[in-house]
Amino acid sequence: MNILILVGGPTACGKSTFVKELSIVLDESKIYRRVQGFFDIGHIRGIDNKDIFDKITSEDVDDWFVKYCEDNKVVISDVHYAVQMNRNELIQKENDDINENYLPTISKNLLTKLKLANIVVVAVWLECNPEICYKRAIQRFEKSEKSLRTKSIEDAQLESFFEKKSWLDILSDNTVNGIILDSQYMSPIEMANICCAQIQSIKETNNCMILSKKLEHK
Repeated sequence: MNILILVGGPTACGKSTFVKELSIVLDESKIYRRVQGFFDIGHIRGIDNKDIFDKITSEDVDDWFVKYCEDNKVVISDVHYAVQMNRNELIQKENDDINENYLPTISKNLLTKLKLANIVVVAVWLECNPEICYKRAIQRFEKSEKSLRTKSIEDAQLESFFEKKSWLDILSDNTVNGIILDSQYMSPIEMANICCAQIQSIKETNNCMILSKKLEHK
């Protein structure tokens, strides 16, 4: 049984640190982001990085990502479940509704392909107060470690709301398993151990489901 673990949450909630700890705790795990597929496909096809998003389709990347999950026992992928399309490159107009600029990043098409490939999907949400995330983002920016994605506490609150909404939408697909962890009060290693235990339970449940289906067909 192959497993894809999506790890999401608002900016500066601790995704990267948690993913590293989880990869240590989980045997045979690989860290890989879906977006990396654009660059890997581009490298194979000889496409310059500046052209990859124009010459490689999202469908191509979904297929690549599913194949990567098929080839590896456990894949851990930190994600933003929703992104604000105008955050970096696009300039927001005065009459734009900021709420409409948040779009989900995990498509139903990708979830369907993962299901057909018998990949068990676990969607993790890291819970953290938006004000704490904003403070962490400022500290990170001042150390020149990361770019400043959230420009205000209000922006951090909106991001957190829409990211969690997209995470809940993913869980509405009853083939996706959800795990929520409190990254505000728990250490990365504590969260990794809890997550590992829950994933083991999910593995056992899915194994029972597979066995039941086999028995039904006898």
